[in-house]
Amino acid sequence: MRLSVILAASLALAACATPAPSAPAAPTCTVSAEDRVWIDASLGAWQFTAREISGVATVQPFQAVFFDDDCALTSADAFSAEHASDVTWIARPHAGQVQLPTGDLLPAGVAAFASADGEAAFLVMSTPSVWRAAGVNADPFGLEAMMTAVLLHEGSHVAQASTYGARMSALVAAHGLPDDFNDDSIQERFAENAEFSASVEREIDLLFRAAAAPDQATARALAREARDFMQARRARWFSGDDAYLTEAEDIWLSFEGSAQWLGYQWMVHPAGGDVDSAAAMSNFARRGRWWTQKQGVALAFVVDRLAPFDWKAQAFGSGGQTLTAMLDAALASEE
Repeated sequence: MRLSVILAASLALAACATPAPSAPAAPTCTVSAEDRVWIDASLGAWQFTAREISGVATVQPFQAVFFDDDCALTSADAFSAEHASDVTWIARPHAGQVQLPTGDLLPAGVAAFASADGEAAFLVMSTPSVWRAAGVNADPFGLEAMMTAVLLHEGSHVAQASTYGARMSALVAAHGLPDDFNDDSIQERFAENAEFSASVEREIDLLFRAAAAPDQATARALAREARDFMQARRARWFSGDDAYLTEAEDIWLSFEGSAQWLGYQWMVHPAGGDVDSAAAMSNFARRGRWWTQKQGVALAFVVDRLAPFDWKAQAFGSGGQTLTAMLDAALASEE
């Protein structure tokens, strides 16, 4: 997922860019009532999490695109309007190819991603009817709840584009990294390295155990052990010309971890998804094979437990520290 183009994506974009249509009056369309209810409820969930969970500052307006099999809804204020009823929408039919704000065309299938490229930031997501038709399984808590959590995850990436995103862009430029350098690049590079992979899995396990530990002393001991493994792994493989990977991994873990944490917290909140915590943990927070999401969310859980400071103000606001730096600060606070 190239940062300058895609911060978190589920699909690759079509390669051809086309200019915006010049017709004076484009035809309009509608999505189903069920899909529209989900869109409005998910935007309400974004506002709820900003107030009650993340404390994220009001984000600059960015484009949002939602689409079903026939119709695309675009809005410049969907994530910044105070209420769903205040959102301004433009509806345009599509013929299987959804036009994005960049002019690129996206096949109208299952999609959920955020993009930030300079001043052009946007979020794209297909509606539940598209996911359901594709056979996406969201047991045991239901497709709509899972998709709302995904939307919150992707929305947080856009909110963080000027903080963690800017740091990653600077790192990419400083080291001449390829356009396709993304949150999974480290795993793709080291997945066949048995020692590296085993250390990552051990770190993830220790962090989740720290988050669930019965007391603070145990939580701190397990978290410190996880950091020791992480630092040893990085000292061995992130050295010389690859030293930049330490910063890259920290930024990606912060991006993915805080976003996944936010989706989980909405899921289990009584006024949010009201999903059983064990089900949300196993089927959302810990689900998947990608290291950055699992280790990142584990870091967020531990920082949330141990930090004697407002870590969310940094993760979702200033971006002053990464999650690993915040964990180090939390561990040092009792030494």
